[in-house]
Amino acid sequence: MWRVVYTGQRPHKENIALDRIMLDLMAEGRIPPTVRFLQFKPECALVGFHQAVEQEIRLEYAHKEGIEVGRRITGGGAIYFDQTQIGWEVIATTEHLGNLNYEELTRRICTGVAKGLQKLGIRAEFRPRNDIEVEGRKISGTGGVFEGKAFLYQGTVLMDFNVERMLKVLQIPVEKLTSKGIKAAEDRVEWVKRALGYLPEKEEVFSSILEGLKEELGFEALWGELSEEELKLLDDKKDYYGSEEWVYGVKKAPADSEMLFGIYRCPGGTFRVSAKVDLQSKVLQQVIINGDFFLKPQRLIYDLEAYLKHTPLKDLEKRIKDFFSEREWEGLNLSVDDFLEAVLFPLRKVEGLELGMEKKSLNNIIASIGGGLLENLQKAKVMLLPYCAKPAWCDYRHLDDCGECGGCTVGDAYRLAYQKGMIPITITSFELLRDTLLWCAQEGYTYIGHCCYEFYEKRYEIFKKASEKGAGGVLFDIVGTTCYSLGVEEEERAYHGEFTVELDLIKEDLHRSLSLKKDLQKEPQRSGVNFDFSPHLLDFKPPYYKKPKAVPTPQEDRTRTSMQKEVFLGEATLGEEVVGYKEALQALAHWIRQAERPTLVVGPLLFWDFGEKELQDKARVLRELIEKVGRFNVKVLPDYRPKLKKYDPSVEMDPPNPHHAVLHGGHDLTLLVGVHCYRTDFVIRLLRKHTDTRVVTLCGLYGHPTAHLSTSFTDAEKLEDLIKLL
Repeated sequence: MWRVVYTGQRPHKENIALDRIMLDLMAEGRIPPTVRFLQFKPECALVGFHQAVEQEIRLEYAHKEGIEVGRRITGGGAIYFDQTQIGWEVIATTEHLGNLNYEELTRRICTGVAKGLQKLGIRAEFRPRNDIEVEGRKISGTGGVFEGKAFLYQGTVLMDFNVERMLKVLQIPVEKLTSKGIKAAEDRVEWVKRALGYLPEKEEVFSSILEGLKEELGFEALWGELSEEELKLLDDKKDYYGSEEWVYGVKKAPADSEMLFGIYRCPGGTFRVSAKVDLQSKVLQQVIINGDFFLKPQRLIYDLEAYLKHTPLKDLEKRIKDFFSEREWEGLNLSVDDFLEAVLFPLRKVEGLELGMEKKSLNNIIASIGGGLLENLQKAKVMLLPYCAKPAWCDYRHLDDCGECGGCTVGDAYRLAYQKGMIPITITSFELLRDTLLWCAQEGYTYIGHCCYEFYEKRYEIFKKASEKGAGGVLFDIVGTTCYSLGVEEEERAYHGEFTVELDLIKEDLHRSLSLKKDLQKEPQRSGVNFDFSPHLLDFKPPYYKKPKAVPTPQEDRTRTSMQKEVFLGEATLGEEVVGYKEALQALAHWIRQAERPTLVVGPLLFWDFGEKELQDKARVLRELIEKVGRFNVKVLPDYRPKLKKYDPSVEMDPPNPHHAVLHGGHDLTLLVGVHCYRTDFVIRLLRKHTDTRVVTLCGLYGHPTAHLSTSFTDAEKLEDLIKLL
């Protein structure tokens, strides 16, 4: 017979002490198999056993807000507990459940909890590796730890949840954030109150989860209390699990300047590896491995760190394989190759010594992706540069080009790139990075990029995806106060291209790295693009708008369309359906006639006249469309520089906040024409998130299926067909 206990709302140190106590007692056979329900008071943020606190928690925010910081005895990632959340645990031995392995144990327990949530009316299901989700949104993260055959497996149930507070205290990627705040992150999580429309009593939740576990795992249970022995041990041990020794000392991020750092991700989790190397003898002196993975036995990482001390780099691969072949171990979605790649990843930086880099500068190399450092540098064809390294006053700051005026290190990098026969590109948004990396993969290009460590970690997946498709690269660190060090609000601004702080490239490292490449005998001719306001659309120019030195050109769209090609479905999309463009135009004509407040957004491709006949014809016919309809509120998006609230939303759209203009006018239909594809993707996402407007894109390239209606390769002739339907 199993025992079920609810241990109430307790400080984190008491809950963690009870985890350790119950696991130890279970290993000794001194308590029955147990299901425990728990809550926290006060609120807290907890890191996994193998994680470094300072890498996972925004400590300044936590201390300011009175959020306690602690460490679980289980692996996995950092989590935030407010006082409403419910924790659940299964403490037993593998023999109680038929000697399941770690992966099967995870599946069975998570399936049981999901069945319990289904009994409440929530459509929950298990998602490997260790989450419980509701229609793609996470409602419970889980994980476990073993002590011999005994295990403690635990998870959460989000009841009524403050997503903003969670994101601000945890070092969580913010690519889903919008300029209105942290609200968009709600797309990634679910909680009971939102799923049901009301907040049930906690006892009802306990009962449902228990029934689901009993049904899946096949046990009988009675409600009980903690034993006197458990309570006495709790009184003895609780202070230790709130101490700095436990919270910060178990896995402290090394501050040694001689350590080489690297980040590696795989289906089983994230590894953050620090390695100290004797560079003269090429011997690994020490390695420290942090991360959010799950392992059995838990001390396997400590044993590996000790085993690898004083290993020659040339012998490292064999020694790691020998270590795992000599031991019994289990990891959730982990392989020996994952440990091998995680340890070797930072050690590739050692090749930088052959470029003349100083030992202390090796960590200026963030990563060599998809190949060795020297190999990637030799092959590099594209140079990626961050917009935040350009001056805030520069007209080129939000363009993928540079005037090379000599006013910043980006201009120096552009000149060096041209000297070496490379293609320099300024990255102005996440969407442009995504498209550019996939373009590199499509063309077989290797790249050299510049960013901060935090950016690389949070955008790891897009670099990995590009590498898998064939785009290797080298990333160098940048100098200055990054958006990540200024807090979650500045991270959000940077994602939209609104970050105003100026950083610098490490010019010396860039020159050393490109010393491998020969100079071109003749530097390519670079002719600037002439542009002026389109005569067909000039009267829609805001009276305060002044012509800048540079604007995004047609070439900016045409050379990097890999993402658009990937999503290309045909002539047009209407909702979820693929249709012919004539059917789509008929639907659009009906929507325009039906709309009470339609708006038309004109982007740089048509607002400016670049002297290209195809675009000139399209701008001319667009003007005819505007006059034919007669009711369009025409807004311009002339460039992608943030307006920082210094604009009129009735006539202009702010690039980082496109929804503001639509909300300002209460528009029920929004047409986008002449907006670059990578920016269009971003605008669609924010309009669909924050407004009720129908979004239509009349795209000159491959279309945008995420819009309510989209036509591809929309030229002047197709616009004329639309006019005829009106």
